[in-house]
Amino acid sequence: MVMDQLISSLSAIIQKYSYYEYLSILTITLLVFISIAVIYITFIDFKDRRRNKNTNL
Repeated sequence: MVMDQLISSLSAIIQKYSYYEYLSILTITLLVFISIAVIYITFIDFKDRRRNKNTNL
């Protein structure tokens, strides 16, 4: 009973959006994920360079 309600509500949500809306949501999600990853890698690199600079003194 509960599973049928979940499936029907999920089906209604899926039918609400078009193929292009799914692609745009996926694109925005990937853009945000990659941006966060680049910021994280830049921050780690900055910390590592600062640590290496302090140990070479």
